[in-house]
Amino acid sequence: MPDQAAELPRELPPELRALKAKVAGDLADFRREVGFRLPAALEGVSASDIRQHLGAFLEHTFRVWAERENREVQDALAALARPRANESPGAEALTGPDFRLMRPSFEVSTFALDASVVAALALGVGTLFANAAVGGLFLLAAPTLATFGRERGDRALRQRAAQSAMKAVDEAVARLGRELERVIDDFGR
Repeated sequence: MPDQAAELPRELPPELRALKAKVAGDLADFRREVGFRLPAALEGVSASDIRQHLGAFLEHTFRVWAERENREVQDALAALARPRANESPGAEALTGPDFRLMRPSFEVSTFALDASVVAALALGVGTLFANAAVGGLFLLAAPTLATFGRERGDRALRQRAAQSAMKAVDEAVARLGRELERVIDDFGR
């Protein structure tokens, strides 16, 4: 039965509970800040730039923030360990969490809009010989329809990118939170 007693969770000291609460607050603040700033930041960016750079940008931003947060936790745990250093010589080195952010994927299908532009062109060319006025209208409508479709597709991509990015950030924040809690709990044991 001594094994069960060793596995029973002990009550964490108030300092470690406060550190866990601070970490949870920091994670929530980061997620809220990204959620607040991301849609506005995506508004003026082209679709190709979003596809090309958003994943890497989010990954870099999260990595820098997570490393700073990990360093703060490690420093706080090291400060708590100093008074205990005399009690437990040979305390194990503190290890940091794994804080990877999976790059969000975002694709928006513009097939229906592209097909309508092609149909307008084909209809315009087809009716051009039967009725020049109607055929000309369809031919003139095709570029306008294409421009409208591109703008609509870009808007949809921005929205999808923001949703995918927030999902990736939420998953990464949750994973980092669990990992930092594990580090604090291991330290408490």
